[in-house]
Amino acid sequence: MAERSERSPPRDALVQASPSLVLLEVDGRCASGFIATDQGHLVTSLHVVAGARHIHAVLADGTRAQVDHIAAMDDRRDLAVLRLPSPPPAPPLDVSPVSLPGEGDTVYVLRAMAGPAPEIRSQEVRAVQVLGDWLTLLELTRTLPDDASGSPVLDMRGAVVGVATAALANGRALGLVIPTRYVAPLLRTSSRAPLSVLEAPRRRAGRVRQVPQHPLSLLEGATSDALESIATTLGHAINTGAPAYNRGDVDGCYRLYARTAERLIDSCEAFPGAQLALRDGLRRCEGLPDSDDRAWALRDTFDGLLDVIGRWLQVQPEPARATRPVTPPPKRYLN
Repeated sequence: MAERSERSPPRDALVQASPSLVLLEVDGRCASGFIATDQGHLVTSLHVVAGARHIHAVLADGTRAQVDHIAAMDDRRDLAVLRLPSPPPAPPLDVSPVSLPGEGDTVYVLRAMAGPAPEIRSQEVRAVQVLGDWLTLLELTRTLPDDASGSPVLDMRGAVVGVATAALANGRALGLVIPTRYVAPLLRTSSRAPLSVLEAPRRRAGRVRQVPQHPLSLLEGATSDALESIATTLGHAINTGAPAYNRGDVDGCYRLYARTAERLIDSCEAFPGAQLALRDGLRRCEGLPDSDDRAWALRDTFDGLLDVIGRWLQVQPEPARATRPVTPPPKRYLN
C-alpha cells in the first residue's frame, strides 16, 4: 500500500472494512462492490453491471452467490444497488453522509480481490468538482483500473466517503469518487427488479455520437455577429438542457432542444446552410423511438454547428473575429 510518510492511514478501519468487500463477476469480467445493509444491499457502479446477463458476487469468505435482482439504479451518478439472495455474513459498511475530503487530502480505495485481503490504493484528491445541484464529486490525482469501479473509498479517519469509479471525460481517463450522500437514498427500497432493467443504461452507455462534420462553405455569406448569436443560443440551450437531462427530465431536454432549433430556423433565413443543418436534425428525430434518442440527435446537431462556427471564426481576419466566445458543451465526467 502506497502512503504518504507524514500521515498514518486508518489501519483499523481498513481492516474492519475488508470483510464487507465483494468481488463481482459480471459476464466474464470483474468489478468491485460492497455490502451496505444487513438485508443484503450491495453497492457498485452502474456502468460495470449495465446490460449484464449474469452477475455473481464472491464474498470475502469465499462464498459465491448469484445475483438476480436489482434494488435501485441512479443513471445520473453511475450508481447501482444489487440485492443478494440472502443476508450476508459480513457487516455492512456505514454509508451515512459525511464531510467530503478537500483538495490535497488523502483517500483510500479498497479494491475487491479474490481472497479476503483487498488491494488498498492511497490517492490524493485533485479537485472537488461541482457539476450543479445534481452532483458534486471528487476527482483523484491518478486513474483507477476498470475493476476498481464500485470500490468503497475511505478518508483519513476511516469513514466511507464515496464510491470509486473509473471514468472518461473529454477523452481522458479519470479516477472519480461519487459521495455517499447519493448512495443512502438508494438503500431505502425493498424492490427486486430483474437484471433485464440493466439493458437501458447499457444502451445509453454504448451510445455512438453522430456529430456532423460540416464544411466551412455551410456558412457562406454569414457574418461574425450573426454566428455569435447562433452560437450563444445553442450554448444556452445545451447548458440548460444537459442538466435537465442529468436530472432525469429527458423529455424536457428534448423539447427545449427542439424549440431552440425551430426558433433558429425561423430567425436565420439569411443562412440557408445553418437552416438545412437544423432541419436535418429535426428530420432525424422523426424516425427515432423515444425522447432519449431524439435529445441526443439534436445535441449532435448543435455540436456540429458549434464546431463549424468555431472553425469559421478562427479563419476570419482579426477585425471580423467574434468578440464573445463560443459557449463550449458542458463537461461530462461519468460514463
